[in-house]
Amino acid sequence: MDLKEFRITNFRCIQDSEIINVDPLTVFVGKNESGKTALLKALHKLNPFKEDPYDIDNEWPRGFRKDRDAKSIVCKAKFELSEEEINKINKKYNIKYQGNQIEISKDYLNQFHINFLENTLNDNMSDSEIKEMCSILDSITEPVNQEFKKNIESIKKEIIESIKNGNTEEIIEVYEDYYDRLQSSKTSGNPQPQHNNENKYLTNFENNINQIIEDYENRETETGKLEKYIIDIMPTFIFMSDYRVFQGTADLSEIYNRKMHGKLDDEDKTLITILELSGLDLEGEIEKINEEDKEQRQYDLADASSTLTREISERWKQRKYEVQFRADGNYFFTFVKDEMDPSLIKLEERSKGFQWFFSFDLMFMYESKGTFENCVILLDEPGLHLHPGAQKDLLERLNEYAKGNTLLYTTHLPFMINLQKPERIRVINESKKGTVVNEDLTNTNPEAKLVLQAALGMSGCQSYLVSQKNLVVEGVDDYWIINEISRLMERSDKPSIPIEIFITPAGGASEVVYMTTFMVGQRLNVIALLDNDQAGRDAKEKLIKKWLTKYHDVKARVILLNEVIEKDTDFTIEDIFEEEWYIERVEKAYNEELKLKSIKSVKLKKGKTLIARITTFFNDNDLKYNKGRVAKIIIRDLSKMKSIEDIPEEMKIKFIKLIELIRNNLA
Repeated sequence: MDLKEFRITNFRCIQDSEIINVDPLTVFVGKNESGKTALLKALHKLNPFKEDPYDIDNEWPRGFRKDRDAKSIVCKAKFELSEEEINKINKKYNIKYQGNQIEISKDYLNQFHINFLENTLNDNMSDSEIKEMCSILDSITEPVNQEFKKNIESIKKEIIESIKNGNTEEIIEVYEDYYDRLQSSKTSGNPQPQHNNENKYLTNFENNINQIIEDYENRETETGKLEKYIIDIMPTFIFMSDYRVFQGTADLSEIYNRKMHGKLDDEDKTLITILELSGLDLEGEIEKINEEDKEQRQYDLADASSTLTREISERWKQRKYEVQFRADGNYFFTFVKDEMDPSLIKLEERSKGFQWFFSFDLMFMYESKGTFENCVILLDEPGLHLHPGAQKDLLERLNEYAKGNTLLYTTHLPFMINLQKPERIRVINESKKGTVVNEDLTNTNPEAKLVLQAALGMSGCQSYLVSQKNLVVEGVDDYWIINEISRLMERSDKPSIPIEIFITPAGGASEVVYMTTFMVGQRLNVIALLDNDQAGRDAKEKLIKKWLTKYHDVKARVILLNEVIEKDTDFTIEDIFEEEWYIERVEKAYNEELKLKSIKSVKLKKGKTLIARITTFFNDNDLKYNKGRVAKIIIRDLSKMKSIEDIPEEMKIKFIKLIELIRNNLA
């Protein structure tokens, strides 16, 4: 089961997060105290690795006490079943379930609610099963009069019909009518034994009706069977916010004493974790301190070292550790080396970054019982105490962690954001309604943008401070699209943008002027790539007339995007895509909004640029259009393509021409 989206309501600072789409690796970006931790904790409690129930007294939003409701849903998540999982379900229960979208919710009573969004289950009882369930109404002792018997048959048929319609409430509502009909048809004059038999039947009648309703409601349906199975196989959520660093050397007796008095510190707990992962335990090591067989102790430590080394090498192939344990009386030592630094030295003598990574890997293994199978991994501010270079290393490591599992993490660190993967980024905003999460990177409040702006700034700063060749584009969307096109070209064994060319996004056409001017002033080679619209043409004129003419010795160019098609017409980055192909992504991005307006497809009027025509369509239908939302889907789709041959021929020609323009002007 893969997590596809979730929504948090009425949890701490979150009244309604709104629907949050999830990628296999998703980053939640926001400043401190913006609600990042609350978001992950609420999701974590949906199905925690260790028991951690929702607590309405401590977790209901402050200031809304009158609205408290234990039945209120805290987390609602949508999962997708794989084809293999669907086949297992059908084989296990001998059913024909075809849907793959399942919604699982949990309330403050910590009760699950399952909704099969594509319900193909059959919970109806067969006629014979219903008749068998109602056969209890036939338990009558003869003799009784014929009218009484006819009423029993009539009532039984009505009850059977109600059950067929799934309406057991109707049976309860008309019970008194049933009883009165039987009562009025009893034998008159109290002759024996009819009168006794009829009274006996009436005495048991209510119990028999209740038994039928109870049997119906407690029957094992396909939905009931599947609900239990889904809860069993749903992913486990592992939350990590405490990234402890173990320094390697420890006095085992002191740790044992602190454990006995309930005063273990973080470093103690990490040592105990390392022992457990190695097949050792603290109490066992304490007993060995005074044993005469010192050789056996060293043998056990060597075996434990090999055990942990094997576990790590199997899990973390991208960085191979070798661990060796030593002990001398009370003292326990950890020596570690890796392929980057083969020296076998004490862990505490390694760099802080190395210690952090090593401890982080081990804690990850421990929290998942040595395996990441069927886990959703939630990390709160990983890499907080690492230097920027190590943060970038960790970002690469998270890609490995996320293989085969969904991984979500929060950050306010610019170097923990991969700007080349915008589909992974979710921005956390603070609003009057509490914390909300937004995928639209441009439609966020200034505070929420700070981290992204810092990341872009650092990326740009690195570009024009270390590169002689620079490409300045109008915005983040252009940056992402051009990068992804270049990667697709590279996968297709065609010329792509060389690694020495750095792309820097500006904040619009006017900002391109200032960014390009700065680079020219630093004697750097630069291309300014602008849309061929009024803003782009104005920026080009300003650049050429006011600045570029002053620096004849610097290689600088201004390119308007219409050069891709070699026609004098308005042209923006979106016009590089085939209209039908682009609109498909628009309809996908705005599926819910278009449905609410009963719009089945986007039909455009004639006009100049594609983006202008789409904006007009949205405005005409009282909708707000944001091209960044569509750009993320485009980037995601392009990233999945193996070759440029997977796109329409017209787009292919434009892609190739765009890359040629950039390469030729910065050759």
